[in-house]
Amino acid sequence: MLGTWHLGHGFVQAMAGNVRGFDEARTGQALRRCALLLRQHHQQPLRRTSGSRLPFSPLHGTLTALLGLALHDPGCEPLYELLRRQPDGAFEATDHLPLFTRELLALRAGERPVVTPRLGPYQDVLMHWHGEPRLLAQALADVLDLHLEQTRGAGATFADPPCQVYPLEVIAVQHVRQWLELGNPKVEHAMMFTNVATMQPTGPWPGHDLVQRLERQLRGR
Repeated sequence: MLGTWHLGHGFVQAMAGNVRGFDEARTGQALRRCALLLRQHHQQPLRRTSGSRLPFSPLHGTLTALLGLALHDPGCEPLYELLRRQPDGAFEATDHLPLFTRELLALRAGERPVVTPRLGPYQDVLMHWHGEPRLLAQALADVLDLHLEQTRGAGATFADPPCQVYPLEVIAVQHVRQWLELGNPKVEHAMMFTNVATMQPTGPWPGHDLVQRLERQLRGR
C-alpha cells in the first residue's frame, strides 16, 4: 500500500507539470516490485518457479511489470523473467492483459510471441508489430479506449489508482520497441497528451532507504 500511495502521489505531481513527481512514482514502483519479489522468494527460489502458481494477483504483477517497462525500472528484470515464464495454463480466459504482457516480455527477450485470440483486444497490437505503422498506432489507440472503459467497477483492469490516467501499457510497448530498435508511430489519443505521458523521468533512479533494505533482503535470499 505504501508503494501504491507513492506511485499515485508522484503521478499527481507529474500530472500538474512537476517532473520531479516521477521520482516519487519510481520510488513507489520500486516498493511494489520489491513486495512482489519478496513474496515469490518466500514461496520458493526464483529459479524453481517455472509452472508454479504466482503468490500474488496476476493482474497486480502485470501492472507492476508494465510500470517497470514504462518507468525504466532497473530492478524489475527478475519480475519480467518470472512473468515471461508463466505457462499458458496460468491464464484465465479473461486474462487478456497479463497474457499480452507475457508476449511483450517475450519480444523484449528476443523471442517470437504467440499471437492468439486469447489476447482479446490486445491481439491487434502484436499482429501489426512489424506491419503498417498506421495500423499499429490505431491498435494502440484502441487499447487506450479500452483502458478508459476499465478504470471503474469491481475487477476493472485499471481500477488501481496510479494506473487510471497513466497510459502505462502503450508507453511500455513504446519502450520495448525502442529496446528492439524499432520505430514508434504517433498514437493519437487523449491519454497520450497529458503531462504524465509527454514528460519523462529525468536523472538516475532515486534512492530510498526502505527500498535499499528490501533489495538487500532479496539479494541475501
